[in-house]
Amino acid sequence: MFIDQAKIYIRSGKGGDGHVSFRRELYVPAGGPDGGDGGKGGDLIFEVDPGLNTLNEFRHIRKYCAGDGEAGGKRRCHGKDGEDLIVKVPAGTIVKEANSGQVITDMSYENTREIILKGGRGGKGNQHYATPTMQAPKYAQPGKPAMELEVILELKTIADVGLVGFPNVGKSTFLSRVSNARPKIANYHFTTLNPNLGVVDLEGTDGFVIADIPGLIEGASEGIGLGHQFLKHIERTKVMIHMIDAASTEGRDPIHDVNVINEELKAYSEEVASRPQVIAANKTDCFYGEDESAVLNLLKEEFEPRGIRVFPISAVTGKGVDELLYYVKEMLDEVKEERVVFEKEYLIQEPDFQNEPFSVTSEGDGVYRIEGPRVERMLGYTNLDSEKGFEFFQKFLKNNGMLSELEKLGIEDGDTVEMYGFSFEYYR
Repeated sequence: MFIDQAKIYIRSGKGGDGHVSFRRELYVPAGGPDGGDGGKGGDLIFEVDPGLNTLNEFRHIRKYCAGDGEAGGKRRCHGKDGEDLIVKVPAGTIVKEANSGQVITDMSYENTREIILKGGRGGKGNQHYATPTMQAPKYAQPGKPAMELEVILELKTIADVGLVGFPNVGKSTFLSRVSNARPKIANYHFTTLNPNLGVVDLEGTDGFVIADIPGLIEGASEGIGLGHQFLKHIERTKVMIHMIDAASTEGRDPIHDVNVINEELKAYSEEVASRPQVIAANKTDCFYGEDESAVLNLLKEEFEPRGIRVFPISAVTGKGVDELLYYVKEMLDEVKEERVVFEKEYLIQEPDFQNEPFSVTSEGDGVYRIEGPRVERMLGYTNLDSEKGFEFFQKFLKNNGMLSELEKLGIEDGDTVEMYGFSFEYYR
């Protein structure tokens, strides 16, 4: 089964927590803090794999998580960094944020590797928080949290030329003749159920990449048939080869078929429908007598005044194929080099996480202590003698979870809270 869209969950690694420990060795009774830093969390990376051309890999695995960083250890031991996770995708994959549908990145052309979610930074151990006023800090910095997202992967094939037309007009046979592609070929509608890519090599000039866009019928742009699943694959093409069954082997009107498909392209995208195209009038080997000239004249009278050349070909015998391909190459050379790249719309924000450490401890006899670099800084620029300043500081303690930590330790009204030379009586 061909899969060109998938919804997956991705997460970077959490940073490891810093460690709280103190150097305790013989003859070193007060060695000071020696808690090590936590390791960095792993990054979540998307990388283009040239060997992939579908999103089938994501049918069964829908959760991708990088490794978490390890916590720091005593004796200043640094925690091990978490392993990066590389998610392989085919070229042309667009990554979108699932809820908004906004583009995070377009994995095409030179953009073959990109860090989507950065791993959390590891927390600092308590060795970093020793100060002249606090020589034995009992707190360390927690690691930064992981980043997570639900994303939609959407594959839009990268090809120079799109091969369009109703089912069973000979697109697969043509593709197998002119390129290295080997599509399944049979006399059934919708034999081709996925866009096939092939490289066309031309003697004396550069080749090009051609994609067979399957399943286009009337109403495809509205979701009828299979065409709506594959119209997205024509968005990056520069030129279209519009293939028809000129001999009407199934009783279809080739002029009507061209107009119907062009209307479907227009309904899908005016910009796509306006791209240069050429008509490959296929199955000329099935004509009898003078029918071929009459049909070809009708086709040319209808479309060549619109600037659309008509080439009689036979994908089975090879008649007229080279002439068509060299003309398509000339069309490509004339097309202004404009790569279709989908611009980034969704900016991934790192979590707003106030993770400076603090500790709340019970010293016994109704005395509690709060310590931490943020607390010390706040005390330095807050005027606790004023009513507003003291109210502001109380709000700071509450918003940062310090009051709830005191309550967990069983503080009661009238108990004392100490911090960096200041003492307060606690009242709810």
